[in-house]
Amino acid sequence: MKLVTVGNVMVDVVAERLPERGERAHGGVQLRAGGSAVNAALVARELGAEAQVVGRVGSDAAGDLVVAMLEGRGVEARLARDADLPTGTAVALADAVMADRGANARLSPGDIPSPLRGDALLVSGFALFQDGSREAALAALAAFEGAWTAVDLASPRLARADFDARVVFATEAEARVVSGLDDRYELVCLKDDYGVERTSPFGAGDAFAAAFLVALADGAAPDEAHERAREAAARAASP
Repeated sequence: MKLVTVGNVMVDVVAERLPERGERAHGGVQLRAGGSAVNAALVARELGAEAQVVGRVGSDAAGDLVVAMLEGRGVEARLARDADLPTGTAVALADAVMADRGANARLSPGDIPSPLRGDALLVSGFALFQDGSREAALAALAAFEGAWTAVDLASPRLARADFDARVVFATEAEARVVSGLDDRYELVCLKDDYGVERTSPFGAGDAFAAAFLVALADGAAPDEAHERAREAAARAASP
């Protein structure tokens, strides 16, 4: 069983709290590979599936860190290296996040492996609705040779976009937009009901999507897949 993820590949910098204005604070700070494609692939590996990440990083030390972490966790990294733009970075201070897309903004159709094969494909909404990477995301959906295609929506306006996928993952706000459209998708899954208080700003929605698709590819019914997804999201939301 194999999950292929396409989308944002980042380095996450996570501080345990938001300092007061002007404060020079001491506390826990983590530096790790992240981004929607990476987070989902790592969860798939934890669940026993094969995983492949398709994306773009810089020709820098941050890109090396991402590749090393993925390979160390048994994830296949199909990452183009950008000669000019740095690896994308997201900085989290408590529940506030600032992100620089970096090389993600130049993910191109030429970066998509051919053939692109697996049991399920998850495309990040960030890649699909933002300029620079949209054509690559659409190319991945069109080229995928596997049973399940899915998009994790990142904005209510993306719900109105023209793309083909069997599954979409949505927040309540995004799902309201989807519900006003024709029956375009087989499954619309709410991804923001974890059943626990969220203490991490990264990864819960990605974990939900990965676990749901792994379960579907394993033959689970949608209700069972949803329960497995909620369990995975809860673990990611409160690590």
